[in-house]
Amino acid sequence: MLFRKAIVTDIPQLITFRKILLSSEDNSSMDETFSNYFETSLSDKSLVVWVADDDGVVVSTVCFCICRFAPRFDNPTGLVAYMTNVYTIPNYRRQGIVSKLVSEAKEELATLGVRKILLHSSDMAKPMYEKFGFVEGKNYMSINI
Repeated sequence: MLFRKAIVTDIPQLITFRKILLSSEDNSSMDETFSNYFETSLSDKSLVVWVADDDGVVVSTVCFCICRFAPRFDNPTGLVAYMTNVYTIPNYRRQGIVSKLVSEAKEELATLGVRKILLHSSDMAKPMYEKFGFVEGKNYMSINI
């Protein structure tokens, strides 16, 4: 198993995983939008993506959207990574793959100046994230505009 940063040729698999996570695996209406997003964001480094590659097949992925907030004493760069699109093909689950991807990504994110990783988790995945050291925080409010 090879753990590596995603490259442009991984984008079709990233799109497939994204659609599975959104429960719209057969819907191709957003393929171009997803493709543009992944291509642009990988290129401008506002998205850091790590994949597990089993003999040329991407079997798991973890994405980090990089945002800059106002600096804080505990985060002078203001850089925050939002972890999303965590997916592993069912036959590869419970083998520590996501743990290894998160570990590799954390090292890279730290070199970029990121001091905090945020995520939203399903109840089912919370114990896994807690094992990685994530702690549950307060909910936030939002508005769609």
